[in-house]
Amino acid sequence: RPATIAELADKSREDLWDPNKHLKHWLRTAELARKSGKQHAENGDYERSFVQLARAATIILEKMPTHKDYHTLLSSSQRHNLVLVS
Repeated sequence: RPATIAELADKSREDLWDPNKHLKHWLRTAELARKSGKQHAENGDYERSFVQLARAATIILEKMPTHKDYHTLLSSSQRHNLVLVS
């Protein structure tokens, strides 16, 4: 049977966050997840696409704002642009 949305959402959060890693690591991780999600969608693998896109959105919208360097390394316009592309 296909996975439920809740199961896919849980999978997207597995091993997702370590606040000790540099902010640039998380920017790269989110971008790779976004690209991977788009590629999976193009290939018709919608479950993997959902997981990867949800992972990218969770990093950008929920996790990164809690990082100690978020407000010092990113300008307000950069933070705004992150939200727009996620």
